[in-house]
Amino acid sequence: MKKKEIIRLSATKIIAKEGFCKTKVQAIADDAEVGVGTIYLYFKNKDGILDYIFEAQHKKMVAFSEDIEKRDMPPIEKIKKLLEFHFKELENDPNLAKVLAQEGSGTPKNKTKWMKYDSIGIPAIFHKMLDESKKKEEIGNIDTEIFAAVIFFIGRETAYLLQIKGMRDKQYNTFQELVTFIINGIKKHD
Repeated sequence: MKKKEIIRLSATKIIAKEGFCKTKVQAIADDAEVGVGTIYLYFKNKDGILDYIFEAQHKKMVAFSEDIEKRDMPPIEKIKKLLEFHFKELENDPNLAKVLAQEGSGTPKNKTKWMKYDSIGIPAIFHKMLDESKKKEEIGNIDTEIFAAVIFFIGRETAYLLQIKGMRDKQYNTFQELVTFIINGIKKHD
């Protein structure tokens, strides 16, 4: 594994535990078993590390969404697959879920570049899929832009809530129930 990734994983773990403001670069370096100088070879500052955490997750989501866009399946199934992927990522990495939720909130002016891309870009992916599904009359007459943001942030906040409540063992069921709830809520009902 490349050092930049090792640093990202260590930073995610430390920031999840301590919070971004309390996290020291030295603690990240110690956990990653690298020198502080090595961290500064890859990142300009601590904000750059946090930004990279968001960038890496954003790029995973985009890559997955591009992959399912190529598949021959109904748009609502694409939404379901993206939801399941989004929630699985959060479930599989509780530290990441916590960092994304606790550090990704707040006003846009306080966010780093990739934090902004992530909180705007991923809902935009859901928005596009919802629009496609709406055109094919698979879903009801909803505001697809608002629902896209709601879907994205409810997943992140649910993952965070499960972490702070120590409900790791219940995550799978909770996420599956959430996917079912979202899909059933947006489906067109005759």
